[in-house]
Amino acid sequence: MRRSLFLCLFLMATVAAFAQRGVAILPVSINFGVPAGEVTPEMQEYSKKIGVFLQEALYNSIYAGGDTCQPASRTNKLLTDAGIEPDQPYYLDKTGLCILLRVKYVIAVQVSFGKGVDKAKKEGGPEWYKLTNDLDKSRSFRLEVFASNGQSAWDYKENYSWNQLIVPNSAVIQPDTYNRVRKQIEGFLTL
Repeated sequence: MRRSLFLCLFLMATVAAFAQRGVAILPVSINFGVPAGEVTPEMQEYSKKIGVFLQEALYNSIYAGGDTCQPASRTNKLLTDAGIEPDQPYYLDKTGLCILLRVKYVIAVQVSFGKGVDKAKKEGGPEWYKLTNDLDKSRSFRLEVFASNGQSAWDYKENYSWNQLIVPNSAVIQPDTYNRVRKQIEGFLTL
């Protein structure tokens, strides 16, 4: 009897461990649109910094909107503890990330310079790669939601200027942009 009770409790704990719930936002990937050999250490460090900033801005917007997801700080701690740098998760296996982060879904975002890279280099000087206060709509914003099986559950892509993406001098996504994104991801947030 005692053995059966122990076995039953063990099975329930195992099922609970694998019944992942919730969603985590990965640090945002920044794609400068240049060959890998042209990415300087300063660009790579900036990419990590701004990627975490954008991740936190999206989390702050979700939290302010009354929805819940795993706090960005918890996500980043779990990634750091696993030896994963902020600029790496976008390219890693999403099933493994769901298991590592103990969530059912991960939101992966990439901001790319795309066709605007030449204009940014020409007009931006030595720090052209920094996302500055501008109106250039040549940056693409791609957001994907991946399920714990690694399959893309939803994909959203649009071009934005920096001012259309982030409220200047804040750490939140622009309300219009967030409303468009939220309509698509709200089903994932309520888990």
